[in-house]
Amino acid sequence: MTDTHNQLLDAWINAHFDEEVQFLQALVRVPTDTPPGHNAPHAERTAELLEAFGFEVEKYPVPAAEVTAYGLESLTNLVVRRSYGPGPVIALNAHGDVVPPGDGWTHDPYGAEIVDGKLYGRASAVSKSDFATYTFAVRALEALGLPLKGGIELLFTYDEEFGGELGPGWLLRHKLSRPDLLIAAGFSYQVITAHNGCLQLEVT
Repeated sequence: MTDTHNQLLDAWINAHFDEEVQFLQALVRVPTDTPPGHNAPHAERTAELLEAFGFEVEKYPVPAAEVTAYGLESLTNLVVRRSYGPGPVIALNAHGDVVPPGDGWTHDPYGAEIVDGKLYGRASAVSKSDFATYTFAVRALEALGLPLKGGIELLFTYDEEFGGELGPGWLLRHKLSRPDLLIAAGFSYQVITAHNGCLQLEVT
């Protein structure tokens, strides 16, 4: 990538900024509180929006027995693959689930209202915003016809709040995604060979 390429990308993103915000608003307006984790409807809506851009979306519903045993209600993982010839594949992973909104909101947590230049809503920052960022980054690269190699996978999953085993972990176990590189939500964006994790305990 050259400075000219970067300038072209910046110009494309600026020209499509309002469209990207509208895309994010549509995502925020479909609740994905986890728990309870009834997130398949959001995956369907996301797939519709992506298909409107001409992307082929692979839908992978996790079997109901696995989902309920995990403590959730419904979960569908989405994969979009874009190939540009030989070379490494980078996966861009984002999660659509969020913890419940709690009290104290002054705006509808699912309204995606814009007030004074700020968008209010659950997951408007993490990580439905990454759905929008990754999608429009790919659109920009392809629209400008920039020289590309390898491939990109968009992995949109729905169980980050519960540990990721039925999202990215499930896709990897079933060999539905085998990327060479990965960028995930909440990442430091440094090149490393691991990712942060969490330990969940129930005190009874």
